[in-house]
Amino acid sequence: MESFYRAALDRLAPGERLRERSRDIPYTLSLHALARFFFETGGRQGWLPVRGTILAAVSGGGDSLALLWLFRALYGGPVLAVHVNHGIRGAESDADASFVRRMAAAWDVGFREVRIDVPRGRVRGESLEAAARRMRYEGLTRAAEDCGAVGIALGHNRDDVAETVLFNLIRGTGVRGCVGMPERRGLFFRPLLSLRRGFLRDILRCRGIPWREDSSNEDLRHTRNFLRRSLLPLAVERVNAGAVEHLAAFAEEMRGYREEEERRGAELAESLGVGRFALPVEMGREALAGLSLRDRALLIRELARRLKLPVLSRARCLELARLLGGRKGFRFFWGGGVTVRGGSSLVSWERQPDGAVPF
Repeated sequence: MESFYRAALDRLAPGERLRERSRDIPYTLSLHALARFFFETGGRQGWLPVRGTILAAVSGGGDSLALLWLFRALYGGPVLAVHVNHGIRGAESDADASFVRRMAAAWDVGFREVRIDVPRGRVRGESLEAAARRMRYEGLTRAAEDCGAVGIALGHNRDDVAETVLFNLIRGTGVRGCVGMPERRGLFFRPLLSLRRGFLRDILRCRGIPWREDSSNEDLRHTRNFLRRSLLPLAVERVNAGAVEHLAAFAEEMRGYREEEERRGAELAESLGVGRFALPVEMGREALAGLSLRDRALLIRELARRLKLPVLSRARCLELARLLGGRKGFRFFWGGGVTVRGGSSLVSWERQPDGAVPF
């Protein structure tokens, strides 16, 4: 562990090393303390010991800047800062990209900008936020494939987990939405999930490292912003000061239930012959009707995962589960341009042709 810290110290510029050894930085925020956290997290998530290039997704905000600083200082292999320009905020987006480029150059880290056009790339029935998320992950995946990266680090933190759980509880997503965010899924991993947003900014603040704030994060018309800026702070003030920690801990407890549901959903999909991962998908009506309501709901969620479809709320998932158990013909508009059609003997998940009316 000590050698890991010493190697990280050597990667810093002389002035930075001097500051790390001074009393200006509290121990909890020091490179020494952070090295232990980084080492343990990397071992658990599987990106340490060093195995190759890591991409760090950097928006320019405090969370992602702290992420980049940690990897720049503590990861012994190549690190590439990737900034996704969503094509939504015009000059402000370009300024964010320029800022991340300058920070990467100052820290001798590679930089790559991924440009996407969210308004143009949004599919029918998809919200702007959902389209941005989908296209962002697609762009990051392409960037990783292009440079042969072994992983993509994301800057989500403990506050993000609490906000996600609260958001999904209110939306009615059930167990699936209550688990927050996985530490690792495929190429993507989240090293900062155990750290609070304020702590990450303190890492930067005590070292004089600037970051940018996205002005759109102040717009309370967006549900996430309302939860972050209004509802969750009110819960902390009026209900329980530990609300964020309690929501995050609840998410960890619920993960076991979700894993159990996913195993059952996969078993059901395989038993019904759903081996393909592209639309259209067909299943026999009689076999579906023979399942319990809960199993039909688990199957629906499994198909959503396999086919990368928008997540249904708990209420809509149960609505479709009941339709699958009946005998009447139906058409169910899933969202994202997908319709589920029930006939006398088959049920099919299919993509609507452009311009088609869902009902």
